Amino acid sequence: MLRRFSSTTHKGSAARHDETEDLILGIRRLVRHSGYERDKIVSALLKQYLPNIGGTAWAGEASLRRDLKAARLDARTIAYLTASAGGELQMAHERSVG
Repeated sequence: MLRRFSSTTHKGSAARHDETEDLILGIRRLVRHSGYERDKIVSALLKQYLPNIGGTAWAGEASLRRDLKAARLDARTIAYLTASAGGELQMAHERSVG
């Protein structure tokens, strides 16, 4: 029998999932990928939050978090950006493997 458990708070309700953190994680994975090329990013909105250079040494999560908080993006925009980052990560992978 397979059991699945979800994370809960001390009150017993399901923990709130932070979509902004998912976006930051997606951008971090994209920027650190060896196939990342900023000039090949399709989404102009996503490009606003990406650094000019990438690589494994990128550590701009704190400034990205600050920029996203200042932008006060709605949930729909964050979902769009997260999906775009995922799609661009796939394209970066395809560029890197040929």
